[in-house]
Amino acid sequence: MEITKNKNATIKKQSSVGCFSMFTLSFSITFIPAFLTNRQELISRGLLVPALFLAEFLILVPLYFIFFRKREGLGRGSFRLDVFFTLFSLIMIIQLFVPYLLAVRKTEEWMISQMSFSGAILWINIFSSVLLVPVYEEIVFRGCLFNSFKFWFNDNIYTSAIVTSVIFSALHQQYTDFRTFLMLFLVSLVLISAKIKSNGLLMPILLHMSMNAVIAGIQYLASISYTH
Repeated sequence: MEITKNKNATIKKQSSVGCFSMFTLSFSITFIPAFLTNRQELISRGLLVPALFLAEFLILVPLYFIFFRKREGLGRGSFRLDVFFTLFSLIMIIQLFVPYLLAVRKTEEWMISQMSFSGAILWINIFSSVLLVPVYEEIVFRGCLFNSFKFWFNDNIYTSAIVTSVIFSALHQQYTDFRTFLMLFLVSLVLISAKIKSNGLLMPILLHMSMNAVIAGIQYLASISYTH
């Protein structure tokens, strides 16, 4: 009995280390642009950011399907429309009403820059932020990183959720306003709630995609209105 218990503990420990390695890999990939000789050209053409997103997606998603998809809480999970729309409403409140309460009157420069491109480049940026980023970010943060912290914090989901969300918001270095980091922290908590309630990653991925699509749509319409 004791041998079985120790064996299970070892398996869980190895699993948590494996999960954390996905986060470490994801973080490491963000440094790739520093080694590119044509970095400035990619930036000027608006291709550096979507190229980085694509690299993360192509590296992390296959690894997820090979090593993590069948692990506890890392599969598709369940999906309920009532839960989805409730959590999506919370996310929209955070995105649309919290800025008003926090007196945020200026759009982040990074978001403005992403909408300043035109034609195919603009749609490549929108496509990558809506369809690629949510997939690998949910795998890495609400999936692997959250599961690692759950093991290290003895299944304390509250501490795990807070630490995961702090890291998630802090790593979005393209933003500068501390209020944006607070909003990202709150959004992450909602996405973790979706992961816990569904015991999987499908719901948080779809919530993340929907959020990014709405925000991108609002920014796009705002940019059109501004130019006209």
